[in-house]
Amino acid sequence: MKKNSLRSSSGNNIDFWAFILYVFLLTIGFLNIYSVTSDVNQSTFHLSQIASRQLIWICGAGLIILTIIFANVVIIDYFSYYFYGLIIILNIAVLFLGHEVAGAKSWFGFGGFGIQPSEFAKVATAMALAKFLGTYGIKFRGWKNISIALAIFLFPMIIILIQNDTGSALVYLSFFLVVYREGMPGYFLIAAIWLGILGIISIIFQSYNISLGYLHGLFLGLGSILVYFSRKNRQIFLLVLIISIGSSLFSGVVGWAYGKLFKNYQKDRIEIVLGLKEDKRGMGYNLEQSKIAIGAGGLSGRGFTKGTQTKMGFVPEQHTDFIFCTIGEEWGFLGVFVFFSAFVSLMIRLIYLAERQSDSYGRVLGYSACCILFFHFFINIGMTIGLIPVIGIPLPFVSFGGSSLWGFTLLLFTFLRYDQIRKN
Repeated sequence: MKKNSLRSSSGNNIDFWAFILYVFLLTIGFLNIYSVTSDVNQSTFHLSQIASRQLIWICGAGLIILTIIFANVVIIDYFSYYFYGLIIILNIAVLFLGHEVAGAKSWFGFGGFGIQPSEFAKVATAMALAKFLGTYGIKFRGWKNISIALAIFLFPMIIILIQNDTGSALVYLSFFLVVYREGMPGYFLIAAIWLGILGIISIIFQSYNISLGYLHGLFLGLGSILVYFSRKNRQIFLLVLIISIGSSLFSGVVGWAYGKLFKNYQKDRIEIVLGLKEDKRGMGYNLEQSKIAIGAGGLSGRGFTKGTQTKMGFVPEQHTDFIFCTIGEEWGFLGVFVFFSAFVSLMIRLIYLAERQSDSYGRVLGYSACCILFFHFFINIGMTIGLIPVIGIPLPFVSFGGSSLWGFTLLLFTFLRYDQIRKN
């Protein structure tokens, strides 16, 4: 065995450091799930039902890894579109055949277990996007290629939004970073940032019951002034006209959707984070208790299984979306630093592996894995400390759940398996 690789029976190598970091994060997750779900008076090692189920999911992840490592890598490329089509069908089917969990109709139930197809849609989307951009060496030139590439990841995003799984849907925005690396013009990112700012402004107007007509009038008024001064330059004239009208229309759509389509609990979460509402007893309870738990850890934490916020169950769903609270309380600043270092190291390693690929397929797949994991990490941590609305999204390799763990494992090791055949 080489220092930085693991060797399969086929003679190929899998990156050693990425594998070690994966195992380390998996271990952190299991230990904290065990701590959250163990009895407060428990003095000996005993697996709770939740911890036992997580162990089963981890064993399943091991089988996924072995299957990928010893599979013919040609299958990954060949079946990318087929896998994407199958997952899209499953995500449509779950709207009719699935059952609702936490307000989202995105689960298939099998006995005491549930499978969430949206977790696997990220993998399928990454593979399909890599296939499209890699097979023909397509760059972002021409509206046809741009439209197809965007549709590959925006289509499943829309389906998952219909499932009312906002957290999972937002992760698909990470693919904008992937296509930017592959040559997407910078003005797409600028437009995305502007629309995000505009969306927040529209929500604030709605929350204070201020008519969006004032906002429309502002855009159209400023646009008219700029159009007048740029009338001699056709390109600038058209650009200003499109931005003005587009901004007005977009703010109107956001305002209408926020008022008519968003449920009250979703509005509450957004308004609490934006500082428009304070509710420490209702929807803001999770967030308030999360901050208390993290702050209580101090420098070195209260110790494994000794967190009072954790053991007393003050933070609901702490073994899933709020698992980071346990790390903060029981392991303290030092434990959080180690955890952050491990996760960031994995991100850096994936970028390094992606950049050394000899073709676009491997590079796109690598950046997709990196960006998806980063968005989950950023949103989940931001959610637990109050920077982002509580939208329900797992912390990769750490939160309880089989679908998320298997999806992340499949995504990571599909890329690592492809990395095995790179040309040096």
